[in-house]
Amino acid sequence: MNLKDNISQTERYPISQGLNISLSVIIVNYNLADEIENCLNSFLETVGLMGKLKYEIIIVDNNSPDKKLPLIEKKYANSIVSFYYLSENIGFGKGCNYGFSKASGEYVLFLNPDTIVKDNIFEPILSELKKNESIGIIAPNQQTKPPFFDFSAGFYPNIFYEILNLFGIGVFFEGFLIHSLSRINRFKCFKVGWILGAAIFIRAELFRKVKGFDNDYFMFFEEVDLCKRVSDLGYKVIYWPGLKIHHIGSVSGKKDYRLYTIRTYSSKYLYITKHYNSIYKSFMKLLLYLQLFSQILIWAILIFKCKEKSKQKISALFFLIKNKFRLN
Repeated sequence: MNLKDNISQTERYPISQGLNISLSVIIVNYNLADEIENCLNSFLETVGLMGKLKYEIIIVDNNSPDKKLPLIEKKYANSIVSFYYLSENIGFGKGCNYGFSKASGEYVLFLNPDTIVKDNIFEPILSELKKNESIGIIAPNQQTKPPFFDFSAGFYPNIFYEILNLFGIGVFFEGFLIHSLSRINRFKCFKVGWILGAAIFIRAELFRKVKGFDNDYFMFFEEVDLCKRVSDLGYKVIYWPGLKIHHIGSVSGKKDYRLYTIRTYSSKYLYITKHYNSIYKSFMKLLLYLQLFSQILIWAILIFKCKEKSKQKISALFFLIKNKFRLN
């Protein structure tokens, strides 16, 4: 795709001129300008207390209809925050790849706009990456949820989890398992399959080596796919639950449950198509189809409790069945 982007880039602080950038923070925006402002304020306040970290912030706008981001940009004039405006919505993965093409840091943090940085997670994570070259991807705890469940990380889709998902509990069992492993490991680093895409640290060299996020994913499962390809090269995907970042989560999904559901299942179907072979792949796809029918039943029962959400979910599930997980 040949993108013609309308780019507006601010100047960087003089202290960054001529110095090697250690960390490039890349944020992809779509109609979340208010969240980005809160994210930037929290990041700059936290990092400002650290002193010596050399960083840059790259914000890529996916042609947001609300057109609020330029107003936020004016507040960061003459700063280390760079704004890029694309002429079309190319999705999360492609947006991250575009931002990476403008980055110069040795390490990269892909950060969601609906995150708040309250603690210094950067120095310990970058230190761990520097001293342990076997680590490919590392990330902190990225959510504030009730006790007993942690959805910040997980393991690759398999038959066991997909059978549980027929009853709508697979994701909760996985979240409970991650929570339990965190406690067993006393909230220190441990190996997982994938990391939630709200805050992912990776070496720029490695991200370049795996050719970035797969452009076939528009939204969802691109981080699972990235982690899988990094793992296939022999690197570890590490979760550090003792370090935390506040992730509001599902901001876009709450605005359109139908689109959120369609994107989630179609992306999962794509992941299964790409990473599984023969009979196993066929069985995984069958389970995914069965989940659509079980979800229709579940949301039909819940329609009296949450009418609008249930209607959107059921509409999306029927759309996926009719179109065989294709988007059109």
